[in-house]
Amino acid sequence: MAKQKGRTFLLKIKNGAEFVPFGGMTSKSMSINGERIDATTPDPATPEGKMWRETLDGTRSVSASGDVTLVDDAAEKRAVAIAMAADNVGEFQILVPSIGTFTGLFSLDLEFGDDGKVTASISLESSGEIVFAAAGSTA
Repeated sequence: MAKQKGRTFLLKIKNGAEFVPFGGMTSKSMSINGERIDATTPDPATPEGKMWRETLDGTRSVSASGDVTLVDDAAEKRAVAIAMAADNVGEFQILVPSIGTFTGLFSLDLEFGDDGKVTASISLESSGEIVFAAAGSTA
């Protein structure tokens, strides 16, 4: 499948038992990180000997930000409720054309604006494990 260029990410928010469209993300960016932890230790028998760097799995994270054109009043109200909650964490799906879907808990920062239509700037930071389903997969 050819990559789609210049396509909007679709952002969905869990409202009750299902994910509903919240909006299309424009001016967007997404970061997937898997930081490694340096676990290099000298050999106790020969501490002056050569050491080879050793790394272990570390912190994994997914973040996304961008401007969102809002498409659903109920989803908008749900996002505001999440943003106003003490932990500001909700369940979201980020659909990236030709790549796949990222689903999980994200902390939410939200800023509203109006340029002729109601828009929002949004920042999402993973808050737990994020499940990825590649585009075209049945998972």
